[in-house]
Amino acid sequence: MFAAGLLAGVLAAAGCAPSEPVPPGDAAESNPVAGDRPNVVLIIVDTLRADRLGCYGFPGQTSPEIDALAAGGVRFDRVIAPASWTRPSIGALLTGHRPRTLGLYRERAEILAERFTTLAEILRDNGYTTAGMTANPHINSAYNFDQGFATYLDSHVLFPFMNPAGEQKNYNKSPLRSARQLFTGALELAREAARPGYLQINIMEVHEYNRGANTLTRGEFREAFRGTANGDYHAALRQASHDIGEFVSRLTALPGWEDTLFVITSDHGEGLDDHPGVLRAQFHGFVLYESQVAVPLILYRPGWQPANRVVRRPVRLVDLVPTLLDHLGIAVPGGITGRSLLPLIDGAPSGVELPPYFITESRWRDVNKIAVYGDDWKYIDNRDNWVGVNPQELQPRGGGENGAWTDRIGEQQVIAAAMRAWLAAWEKANPPARPTLNRDALSPEEEDQLESIGYF
Repeated sequence: MFAAGLLAGVLAAAGCAPSEPVPPGDAAESNPVAGDRPNVVLIIVDTLRADRLGCYGFPGQTSPEIDALAAGGVRFDRVIAPASWTRPSIGALLTGHRPRTLGLYRERAEILAERFTTLAEILRDNGYTTAGMTANPHINSAYNFDQGFATYLDSHVLFPFMNPAGEQKNYNKSPLRSARQLFTGALELAREAARPGYLQINIMEVHEYNRGANTLTRGEFREAFRGTANGDYHAALRQASHDIGEFVSRLTALPGWEDTLFVITSDHGEGLDDHPGVLRAQFHGFVLYESQVAVPLILYRPGWQPANRVVRRPVRLVDLVPTLLDHLGIAVPGGITGRSLLPLIDGAPSGVELPPYFITESRWRDVNKIAVYGDDWKYIDNRDNWVGVNPQELQPRGGGENGAWTDRIGEQQVIAAAMRAWLAAWEKANPPARPTLNRDALSPEEEDQLESIGYF
């Protein structure tokens, strides 16, 4: 098992000099691997849009290490996230259920309910030793994202609405833990772990690209992109790619970790400067354009020779859990939305049944939007009177959406009507579930208000 107290001590020490890597040293004698299943490492690079990676066509040198992993493994060319902000998207990613099935909409107090089974729980029940760590407080244990983990490290920095207290730090005043700190802790855990092991790591370098003095980007990477368009974002990505490559190399050098399946993905993207006419579209969560919901998905396992190294068929982030379980030879739970994509990797595209359209939505803060993604068009229903967009819009595939200025709904009314009708039928068949709330995160006034309308 992972040592429960080891991780916090390692990270406390790493925090003294987060920019310096810790040498791997002599690995402890390895425990025998149970069966032939590989270890699994899931790296969630928060706020990473796919099209800024070299392996997805970006011309700059932002991600050579990630590109190399993609070249040696499997890259899914078009992956749609189920939401454009963290908690609902990662909830869906880890369970294979839609955010509205999970009841995850808003950030204040909604948690991942116990009745939903996570990837960590399934792997634990199939002999894996499990450890998770997050630099993003949105998936802290307070929101029940520690389900299935023998060891789970929360972010010690909290957003202000989370009411930081005691040793917890306020996000407005403190930097988050860096990827290098988390990777250092993961390496130490891996040396002592019974195998097979499952490591889940959420890193925030890319999310923090514009945090000023609290950025996680080290000086040498900031300088490389200074003065270029979206240079801070690309610098943060360059550093994240470097640190991921370093971690993969060190982990696979440890006895017992040579055979490890690495998964690199993201929960959502970032608008950057693609949508200048739309309110707050430079960030995430506020719109449902490709910059915010088209994310990378890369699988890498040393020595693996997949039939298809690039899967061109569009897929969904909710398909990750069944795909991984299928690859590991573990039964996929019934009743989930996701479908195994393993046939696409193995060269049998007809073996996967996916819907004709994919749904993505955002209902956080003052946002209320839902989108239908097809092969060539995106139909978006804006239910929030958002500045810069029409109530309903139809945007062509390819990115660069700019609200009413690029809306083609007037020219393509037949296509829009068909997608609108499909959405209406889908929503009728998939009504939103009531959220499960963390009552400790509510003020007495909020609790009374929610109790009065039947939440408790």
